[in-house]
Amino acid sequence: MNPDERTAQNVRLFDTLAAHYDRLGFLPLTARYLAGRFRPQPDETLLDVMCGTGTLALALADAVGAGGRVVGADLSPGMLTVARNRAAGQPQLSFAEADATALPFADAEFDGVACASGLFFVPDMDAALREWRRVLRPGGRVAFSSFGKGLMGDLSGRWRVALEGVGFHPGFPPLGRLPSPDAAAELLRAAGFEGVAVDLQELPYTLPTPQDRWNDIEAGMEGAPLASLPPDVRQQLQNDHMAELEALFAGQALTVPIPVLVAAGVRPG
Repeated sequence: MNPDERTAQNVRLFDTLAAHYDRLGFLPLTARYLAGRFRPQPDETLLDVMCGTGTLALALADAVGAGGRVVGADLSPGMLTVARNRAAGQPQLSFAEADATALPFADAEFDGVACASGLFFVPDMDAALREWRRVLRPGGRVAFSSFGKGLMGDLSGRWRVALEGVGFHPGFPPLGRLPSPDAAAELLRAAGFEGVAVDLQELPYTLPTPQDRWNDIEAGMEGAPLASLPPDVRQQLQNDHMAELEALFAGQALTVPIPVLVAAGVRPG
């Protein structure tokens, strides 16, 4: 599959997920974490690339205030529709349908560029970062987040086994494209950024009940294969996996790790 086909496939997938994506609890958790690490300042002009449903953009808009400006960019019309609805009443926040590697913005237009859990979907990550550097003013900063090993403990592995049991071999997010802090740092340096710093922190994510875990599956990429299964197979799969989760939770909340990698750099000059 060539890069254009991969990009188009991603857009179709996220359009499908858009209506329920906000129910996927750990993504808002990590987006808000990135916003805190990014340290947006009042009156800044900021860009949220691959903004999805706008969680990061909304957090940035709150921080820059009425004197600032935040733009969220994404290729998924479905995600942008949700984001615009969430941003109603915030004139400092706008959204644009745009490719992360070909942004419709002027050189040096932004004080900062951020991307939450999205860069690893871009076929050419280096091209994306170079484009983000282009729209940054000299001395402007970039930050993106990804995930370390052990995301969701063994829950993702259990679900993968469940899907394989009905003959489906899922392709979950390509996290292996950013396998370590060193790889993220090298990517930033290769794209021309200085002052590169990468941090990996494990955030706790608590699921009160097995149903909350199932809701996450249905809301995100893990549940995308469900749409292609016959109704009876899907229902049996859900019943079997919920029984497995009931035994795992044992009547108590379950806390799993969310290892969040944040990589940051500065445009020279």
